[in-house]
Parts: sequence; C-alpha cells; structure tokens
Amino acid sequence: MSFSSQISKDSILALDKAKMADAIAGMGGHLRDASIRSREALDRASLPQKNELANIILAGLGGSAIGGDLARSYLLSKLSVPFLINRTYDLPGFAGEQTMVIASSYSGSTEESLSMFEAAQKCGAKIICITTGGKLGSLATEHRLPMIVLPTGFQPRAALAYSFVPVLLTLERIGFTSGETGNIQDAADLLDKLSSDYGISNLTGSNQANMLAHQLFSRIPVVYSASDLFDSVNIRWRGQMQENGKHVAFGNVLPEMNHNEINGWDFPHNMQDRFLVLFLRSPQDEHPRIGKRFSILHDVLASKGVEVLEVVAQGNTRLARMFSLISLADWTSFYLAILAGVDPSPVPVITQLKSKLA
Repeated sequence: MSFSSQISKDSILALDKAKMADAIAGMGGHLRDASIRSREALDRASLPQKNELANIILAGLGGSAIGGDLARSYLLSKLSVPFLINRTYDLPGFAGEQTMVIASSYSGSTEESLSMFEAAQKCGAKIICITTGGKLGSLATEHRLPMIVLPTGFQPRAALAYSFVPVLLTLERIGFTSGETGNIQDAADLLDKLSSDYGISNLTGSNQANMLAHQLFSRIPVVYSASDLFDSVNIRWRGQMQENGKHVAFGNVLPEMNHNEINGWDFPHNMQDRFLVLFLRSPQDEHPRIGKRFSILHDVLASKGVEVLEVVAQGNTRLARMFSLISLADWTSFYLAILAGVDPSPVPVITQLKSKLA
C-alpha cells in the first residue's frame, strides 16, 4: 500500500485489523484488571520474606520485560536490593537461593525465558511466574510455584499493564513499597482521559499524538530522557515506534549522553535535518542539574540544525506521569503505522526470525 499523508477513521478501520487502537485505549482498564488479578493470585501465594532476598531478577524479553523495566525505574529509590532485568538465556553468576526470579513470558513459550526458568531451578532461586499459560504455565503448575495468570488475546507489547502491575504488586506484598493501589488507580484515571485526547475519536490538530506522528513520519526519531524514572519510558517510546510503526528510532539518557553522544552530532554533514530529537521531560522528577543539561543540550542541537521537541509528562503522581508519556508513545506509534499504510499489530520480521530459529 502506498504511503499517505493523512489519517482518517476510514484508513484506521481498513488498516487496524487486530484492533491495536482498542488495546491502547483500554490501558486504564488493563491497569485496574491487572491489579485485581494480581492481588487475588498473591493472596493465594507463598512468597519469600524481604529479609530472605539478596537480589531480584526479572527473566523476560520484549513486551514481557518492559513491565519489569518500568517497575525497576519506578521503585529504584525504594529498593534495598539490586533488581536486574535479564534478557538472555542464562542467569548471572550471583543468582542463587537468596534470589527471587520473576519469570515473565506473556505467551509462556519464549525460549529465552524458559531457559532462564530452568537456570533458576538449578541454582535454587525462589520463582514466581507471570504468563497466560503455555509451557511456563505448565511448569509453574507442575512445580506448585506462585503464578499470576494473564488474559490472552493481546500482542505482548499491548499487554504492558499486565507485565507491570504483577511485578509492582509482588514487590509491594514482599514489603519493598506501599500504597500502590491508589497510585495505580490514579494512573488508570489519567489514561482514560488521555485516550480521549489522543484516540481515534479526535483526529484534529488538538491531538498531540496525531500531530507528533506527522512530524516524525519522514524523520528519524532520537529520544532523550533522564536516566532516573524515565529511562524505561524511553525504551518504550523506541520499542513502540519500531514495532507498531515499523519505524527506526534511537535514543539515550542524560547525563550519560552528555559524556559521549553529544559530541557526535557534527557529522556526517547535511544529515542533521533528517533527525527529530524528542525530549521526554518531567521537571518535578528531575535532578536540578538534569534540567540544566537539557537546556544546554537543546541549544547545542539547535546550533547544529537539529530540530528538538519537548513532551512533558502529566499527572499528580510519579506513576501517572510515567504512564502519561507511555500513552503518548503508544498513540504516536499507532498513527505512524497508519501514515505508513501498515497494520500496527503484526511484526513480520520478528515472526520470520523466530521461524528461522525454530
């Protein structure tokens, strides 16, 4: 299908065959449902005590791992033990009997996650599983392990609430945080509002996601954020543009990029206007020096002919602000797909890769 420059309800209906728009619009409800499912499962589970744990590892890939990333970023200042998101086949050498491994695989059949599950058993780690079923669900049942069962029917990336909330509430139940029910509800309420602002019922100039997709469509996005709290939101932005929009995207975090990447915008010549830099901002959550760095970086990029756009988080709580930027990312990536004339749901190259590996 040829590229288009406009988005209409007709083009969305023709392209969005798997109803990705419905999944994005429903994220507020997903947060609430995930909270209910998680609490019911955790009420039946036997979990380790906080003082029994030396470290936590989330074993997962792709959409099943990003929820762990968000939980780690969100709870970083509260966690008294290291929390690692492990995206490979093996566990690190420090994993052992004082490790809690959260095996997260939406399908239950991700080969890397299953390999890490086996490694967790061998080293005697404490295991909890998050899945819709599959092989991982069967193993959890066979070994009588705690398991939070997720609803089927989503692309893993569209089930973000279901990969995030179970991790957050598991860590709350063990004692690493508190008061998260209210925070989840607040974030869900904001997502409901943003779905109205960014959703397909509002394809006007007031729709920030729609307008941003048009600005990004012929450009290469580069996403910059602070390391604290929004590093995982940054990953989500890039991942959604790549999977939903089939659109290449890059990114980095401050202050680290100020020590290397900032120096790389000089060359090659005559390429700078092909990029569009996005700043993900939340001034109330940033270290004061990070705010200063963003200001200087903006001037540096502008002096080199690079366009910069700032998107600012909304919400009354840290969790709501994280999810406000996630909502904008999801809708923007959706409209990028529609502009390109492609269905946002299928990921044919990933499917082909898995087929060849099999």
